[in-house]
Amino acid sequence: MSDAALQLDDVIVRAGRRTILSVDSLCVERGELVGLLGPNGAGKSTLLRCLLGLQGGVRGGVEVLGRPVGDLGSGGLAGLRRRIGYVPQILPARSEMPLTVREVVAIGRTGIAGLLRPLKRPDWQFVDEWIERLGLAGLAGQGFGEISGGEQRKTLIARAMVQHPELLLLDEPTANLDLGWRERIVRVINDLHRSMPLTVVLVCHELEVLPTCCGRVVVLDAGCVVADGRPDEVLSTARIGSLYGPGLAVVAASGRWAVVPGEGVHA
Repeated sequence: MSDAALQLDDVIVRAGRRTILSVDSLCVERGELVGLLGPNGAGKSTLLRCLLGLQGGVRGGVEVLGRPVGDLGSGGLAGLRRRIGYVPQILPARSEMPLTVREVVAIGRTGIAGLLRPLKRPDWQFVDEWIERLGLAGLAGQGFGEISGGEQRKTLIARAMVQHPELLLLDEPTANLDLGWRERIVRVINDLHRSMPLTVVLVCHELEVLPTCCGRVVVLDAGCVVADGRPDEVLSTARIGSLYGPGLAVVAASGRWAVVPGEGVHA
């Protein structure tokens, strides 16, 4: 088994006759923050489901935190998922989450405490520490469905972090947020990765979501890895044009990246 955080070898996922993911080899070392970029339908969310053991029909080898996902039974998968913090792309429907912010964050601790076992005082202290750390203390007693989309994203990040994960999977964590909240979430991700030993895979469409600590970008297109390297190597105007169409330019400033209309300034 590899000591890497993630290792995929000869992985193929098909839906009917269509191949939706085909990865010859992909390795993410422990402690890396990797941006996973690509257009709609590129296979990004499918890859995350493979890592979580949620994707059916996977051929090839998928190893996560030293465990071969395909060989694990339900108990083994449950144990692996306790080591993974996952923030999904789709937020829970407001009407389906009649819980307070503190209760939603505490859900992430149940995997550590044990299913159906009440949380103990140290668990609640850990929950409250992460609520405070992410600036949610003033909202702890409010209903999850009553707070803004950005506050909900921070709540779900806190829920993931109370698991004390070794691996954090973020599926478009700034989707549908305004510019101010996007930047707040980017700062949260940057601070988390810099302050603790954590491997992060960040799925995104927008280059602006990549924090300054992102040292590597993997680009998927039509289910295949088409680029893998440092942001300055991968994020070129030519490549973005090939993925999203012509008339776009990549610009870089202060360790951050963005796409703008036109071709006046190239990265």
